[in-house]
Amino acid sequence: MRAVIIGAGIGGLAAAVALRKVGVEVLVVERAPAIHEIGAGLSIWLNAIRALRELDVDSALAPCSSVVERILSRTSSGRPIGIIDLRNLSGDVGIACICVHRADLQHVLLEALPPGAVRTGSNCVAFDGTDAILASGERISGDALIGADGISSVVRAALHGAHPPRYAGYTCWRGICNNEDVLPERAALLVTAAGSQFGAWPCRPGQIYWFLTKNAPAATCQTRTDALALCRNWAPPVPHIIEATGDDAVLQNDIIDRPPLRGWGRGPVTLLGDAAHAATPNLGQGACQALEDAVTLAHCLRSVAPPEAALRAYEKLRIPRTTAVVKNSWKTGRRLQTEQPALISLRNWLSATSLGAHLQRQMFRELLAFRVPKL
Repeated sequence: MRAVIIGAGIGGLAAAVALRKVGVEVLVVERAPAIHEIGAGLSIWLNAIRALRELDVDSALAPCSSVVERILSRTSSGRPIGIIDLRNLSGDVGIACICVHRADLQHVLLEALPPGAVRTGSNCVAFDGTDAILASGERISGDALIGADGISSVVRAALHGAHPPRYAGYTCWRGICNNEDVLPERAALLVTAAGSQFGAWPCRPGQIYWFLTKNAPAATCQTRTDALALCRNWAPPVPHIIEATGDDAVLQNDIIDRPPLRGWGRGPVTLLGDAAHAATPNLGQGACQALEDAVTLAHCLRSVAPPEAALRAYEKLRIPRTTAVVKNSWKTGRRLQTEQPALISLRNWLSATSLGAHLQRQMFRELLAFRVPKL
């Protein structure tokens, strides 16, 4: 069997690694001329760490990732409002969460594939059956076609129509800076304010990944200077972290997602990762769900025949879980981005109570308890 995968992001590369482990020949088709170091930090939670173990790449990722054991929650004035201790959620793997640069994870997955498994500079513009049709007119054939080409997926548009993504109402700055001991060891920081949230995670040895959000109209250009102005009077270390980040190390993008689909594919064609279930980043599950997809897809293609039936089995396993993640991520973002003083006070009060801590632990346990199939 041969699978053609459109897109060499985290999901596409992970799917290629997983499929090769179960004896499926793969070709990944990527429109970019080369695999470049882009993006910022990714939180990889326990559910996805299990997936990385099935792909046999977890050990290669360890030297370039940072373990996170606690998330410290504060207001913008510096008042503590809660601690999420992740050590009790570690389960069978031994760690509950790591943070890694997207480029490092992409590189590790790429290194797990043989030469020639990824074809760059090949822009897929349509498909016919399981033939990927390139902008040049060339056709690439396989027994199954997997659309892993992101939130603006060509494969998804052909299957379900071309629709714009859904704007969440806020934009986000992301950056990487050197860690100057501004975070406690193995701890991440979450700061909430009216219409904004800030997060800082250890990412790579000696580095910090951070993000800052702001309610704003869509497609509003925001610079590092705007980010500094927003939080200049916030308690340390927030202003210092942003000041320590160079202009060229800051990305700004609107937060978008796509409402869940009831079905993903048809015939020998399906979707994977953001092409199937793009979510806002509020639960840190974007890459995690793509990794789960990859392992589950390989399991189904190994266990079920023909390919059409295997892809429908994969979708049946994945759609309920990813739909819940998309919906819960959206709801969490709405709560964190509220500007209503009464709701902010209630949110902060609940976070500081034992009930709030219990509800958070319960949410994380339900999210992280998922176990991918064994490969």
